Amino acid sequence: SAAWLAKAHQLRSVLALSTGAVVVGQTGSGKSTLVECVLAALESIDGVKGEAHWIDPKALVSDRYKELLFGRLDATTLEWTDGVCTALLRSASQKKRTWLCLDGDVDPAWAENLNSA
Repeated sequence: SAAWLAKAHQLRSVLALSTGAVVVGQTGSGKSTLVECVLAALESIDGVKGEAHWIDPKALVSDRYKELLFGRLDATTLEWTDGVCTALLRSASQKKRTWLCLDGDVDPAWAENLNSA
C-alpha cells in the first residue's frame, strides 16, 4: 500500500540522518517485514550486504538483564564484559550493513541505555 511504502521511505530517511530508529506498532502490523524490506532495498541499491539481528530484550530473564543486554564494567578490575548487543556489534563485519533490532515492548529501563550507545 502507499502508506506502507511511505513508512519504508520514512525509515530510510531517518537512518540516513541517524544511527538508530524506532519502529513501533501493533503486533502483526508489518514492522519486521518493513525493516527487512528496507535492508534488502538498500543492498540492491548500493551492493552492501545487510543483516539484521533480532533480539527480544524481555527474553533475558534476570535482575541483571540490562548488563546481559549491553555489557558491564567490573568496578574492581575495570574489565569490560560484553552483553548480547555489544558482542553482536563487535563481531559485525565492516563490509556489511549490520542492524541490531530489539523486538519487543519498549522498556524505559533499557531504552535509556541506547542514548549512550
